Amino acid sequence: MKKILLIMATISFTQLYAEVKIEDCASIESDSKRLACYDYLVTGKSEASEELQNAENSSQENMIGRTIPKDSSFGLSKKQRQETKRSPSKQYLSSSISEITKTYGGKTRFKLSNDQLWETQSVVTSQLGTFKIKTKIMIEEGRMGGFWMISKPSNVKIKVKRIS
Repeated sequence: MKKILLIMATISFTQLYAEVKIEDCASIESDSKRLACYDYLVTGKSEASEELQNAENSSQENMIGRTIPKDSSFGLSKKQRQETKRSPSKQYLSSSISEITKTYGGKTRFKLSNDQLWETQSVVTSQLGTFKIKTKIMIEEGRMGGFWMISKPSNVKIKVKRIS
């Protein structure tokens, strides 16, 4: 018991009179320098890891003179960021309406001149007056996998999904 108390007292006195305190290490912003400070407190040697220094230097070089764009990829997964780099920002299809039918649920189906069948996502009655047979339309890819049908003459949008 006396040995443990003696060891504890020695360690605490060493920490009290050390030239570098643990609080000093915690306040250092640089990762490699902070790690070197902690290493010094534990081992008595101060050698910063080359790997950390290289990573820190490269990250500082990347941040200098770099501005964050308004349409940044913050919050996207790695796969999503790769997909946005490969594909254009907006994809669309131009066609015209060849046939319009109503479903039993009240939704509207549009058969296009390219034989694709699209259906409204919800029961929309107020905006359907602009979507008539032979109306030029554009189907634009929206966010999160949705699609918008846009009437070219009036620029009215309705949410649609492809049936076939």
